[in-house]
Amino acid sequence: MDVVTKFFSLKQSEADRALGLETASEYRERWISIRVMYYTGFLVYVAFGIITTSAWPYLRSLDPDAEKAFLTYVFAIQSVVQLVFSPIFGWWNNKLPSVRKPMLFFLVAYVAGQILYALIEEIDAYEKYMLLISRGLFGIASVSCTIYRAYMSSATTVAERTKAMSFLSLAQTCGLLAGSAVHPLFSLLGEDGFSFIGLFRVNMYTAVGWFCAVLGCVNLILMMPFVFKDQHIALKEAMNGQDVTATKDVWKSMELKYLPITLMVAAFALLMFVYSAIQTLLSPIALDQFGWSNEDSLFYLGILMTVGALISCILFLLLDPMCKRFTESNVLVYGAMFALFVSQLLLIPFGSDPITSVANEGNFTDGNSTITTIPGCPATQEWCQWIPPIGKVQFTISYTLLCVSFSIGTTLSQAVFSKLLGPRPQGTWMALLTCAGSAARILGPGSVTIYVLFGTYWTFGAGTILAGLVFLWMWFYRDSLQPAKPAVTAELAEELKVLNSTKLRQ
Repeated sequence: MDVVTKFFSLKQSEADRALGLETASEYRERWISIRVMYYTGFLVYVAFGIITTSAWPYLRSLDPDAEKAFLTYVFAIQSVVQLVFSPIFGWWNNKLPSVRKPMLFFLVAYVAGQILYALIEEIDAYEKYMLLISRGLFGIASVSCTIYRAYMSSATTVAERTKAMSFLSLAQTCGLLAGSAVHPLFSLLGEDGFSFIGLFRVNMYTAVGWFCAVLGCVNLILMMPFVFKDQHIALKEAMNGQDVTATKDVWKSMELKYLPITLMVAAFALLMFVYSAIQTLLSPIALDQFGWSNEDSLFYLGILMTVGALISCILFLLLDPMCKRFTESNVLVYGAMFALFVSQLLLIPFGSDPITSVANEGNFTDGNSTITTIPGCPATQEWCQWIPPIGKVQFTISYTLLCVSFSIGTTLSQAVFSKLLGPRPQGTWMALLTCAGSAARILGPGSVTIYVLFGTYWTFGAGTILAGLVFLWMWFYRDSLQPAKPAVTAELAEELKVLNSTKLRQ
């Protein structure tokens, strides 16, 4: 409860006031602006969560002849656009004194994409391609995560960064949960819906677009100068109140540790890759390994994913206190990377009995009744005849550990990454992190092919080896995961006082 109270409080603490970096009013303005970025993260993930479940039926209603292969393009275009445009906008952000211009650009693209999504039926031409364009616009809007991550790095002190990043991750997860929870309410409108003053039809699909567009307009208002004010306290902290003309000299004097930086990018990409791979494999595993029906699969996996999301929310709230009790490097190494390694290891089946319920492909007739496909591992997957199944308890524990590792790992890898860079402009660097995550999300679903062709030993054995190697790499270099410091020369020694309030392992 104390964590929640502190989140809503905008009162400057005595410790922050003692630093002498800002006044009480500047502190309030800074944290209002940070909360606007929380809302932006929430907004982007609401749209992602709310449209994910409705994209396929909406596509079929727009174009009954559309194939599932086209749905792959609808989902992939966001990551592809993000991969292409993140470096460009990251570089542009570094050249600007304020993040307001790029953020307004992204929000306009977001609102335009949602309105297009809602009006495709009215356009009545090239419907599936209009849907693809609307998702492309959302992909451009999702590049904003590069900008707001960079802003969070410059608008927080080293001591505040982990808490700020964890709350940002919490906002994003809440967005996914809210999107999943709100969509069933719109389903009450049905496919027919109603006509809005004779201009356009609002139904269970188009209402989603209008809802997200309204949230986007609220975000546009919040980005106006009377609410959002740029604050760059990270540089103030590094300079400790010195003359502003020396700002570039300060961050240029900070040596970049390329090996730890590369390690953080690799860890972030691996977490994204494994998480997207497992999310894609959830249904095939439930159907093949457990012999569940489609209905049982949707029900039980829905419960599992909801519980996983709630675990993530709790961890985001507890992450900052954990990093104060233990060192950040230890929480990252053991709480994220070791947990990821164990989660993959647990998915490797053990035992001697093969999967017994091998499915017969297609429907067949028995007398006057038609019998649907028997649940189980398809006969086309020959490995099902000699590889044992994954146990339900084994799978549940593995998925729980994956949620723990993903929540802790993605948040701390971003926080440590920004601390390693120091107070320098981080737009291009955060774009690198975003590109790594986007590429991982594009490649992750490809694990389904390995699963179908070679089975669980190859799929999760490879995941175990990758996670183990990154865990050992990070464990070996954990002492180097320290914030960047100015290279204090004899000339600068009297001018700079470096505030080393980090909780990284010393």
